Amino acid sequence: MKKYTITALILGLIAGICATLIVLLNLLTAPIVEQNTLAKKEKLCQEIFVEYNMDFSLTTTEGFESSYIKEKIEVHDKNDKFLGYIYTVSGQNAYGVIELLVGINDDYLLEGVRFITNGQSFSSEADSHLNNQYKDNMSLEDILAIDLTKSDVTAGATYASKLIRELVTAAFNDAQGGN
Repeated sequence: MKKYTITALILGLIAGICATLIVLLNLLTAPIVEQNTLAKKEKLCQEIFVEYNMDFSLTTTEGFESSYIKEKIEVHDKNDKFLGYIYTVSGQNAYGVIELLVGINDDYLLEGVRFITNGQSFSSEADSHLNNQYKDNMSLEDILAIDLTKSDVTAGATYASKLIRELVTAAFNDAQGGN
């Protein structure tokens, strides 16, 4: 009996040490991960709106009607000219999380869509769908008319395609209703 107690205590001690090391490692790396994520988002914003200037752009993180919308950036260039909006939208289905940046220009046309996170189990199909179906200068009506039954978006990837459309539509609805 004493042998099992000592073994349990040793294993408990090892588990405690490992948990402490994980917490410390997370504390050390969390700021680096956050900084890298912000740098990635800024680069993607620059891809969507080439003239995007972070210093003149305004960010809103609350007051949205859709739970998909996490952030809205009112995009301005270096001369403080309004260019449009970039939305950070996020959603989840049974196959994983999708987080996108959706750019909508001042004519309420799609300026660009980029993945921040593509956690779908069918990630390559979701990526292919996004890159092949969502083109610059699409209107909300064009997006709603995308055929989700095409062969490249069948099976589990269909759910990713539907989620992508819901996320992009939420951004359009906010942009068009926000003025």
